[in-house]
Amino acid sequence: MSDPYGADQAAANGDIVNVHGKMYNLDKWKLFLENLDKGVPNQVRITQYTIEGDPIFYELVYDGAEAITYTYDNSRDGFGSDAGRPSTVCRGIELEKNKELGSHYKLTGCDNEISNTFWFTNIEAEAEEGSQ
Repeated sequence: MSDPYGADQAAANGDIVNVHGKMYNLDKWKLFLENLDKGVPNQVRITQYTIEGDPIFYELVYDGAEAITYTYDNSRDGFGSDAGRPSTVCRGIELEKNKELGSHYKLTGCDNEISNTFWFTNIEAEAEEGSQ
């Protein structure tokens, strides 16, 4: 990866990108969720940008059976403290509907609290709720 790692470059590299609500490569997220349901190994990297424009990486690797290895990388966040790329093993992903915080995906059945760093907004649910 080059530095700086802008949203256009992240999208071109195949990352699922969230820049303040503007999303790129959401089809890869949908495919990841489908493969999870079907038991097909898959992996994705979600790159979300801070208000200041720094990337934070969320890597998910599904083994095709029961484990999702999640790695959190905030080493390029200039305003955060580098967590050192911690990871955990989780058993699933679920959509949590929350009127105050918005619908989002979260990891479930994880080995440690690192999973609490994962937050991915469900843009489609947000659009549906906003149109009602």
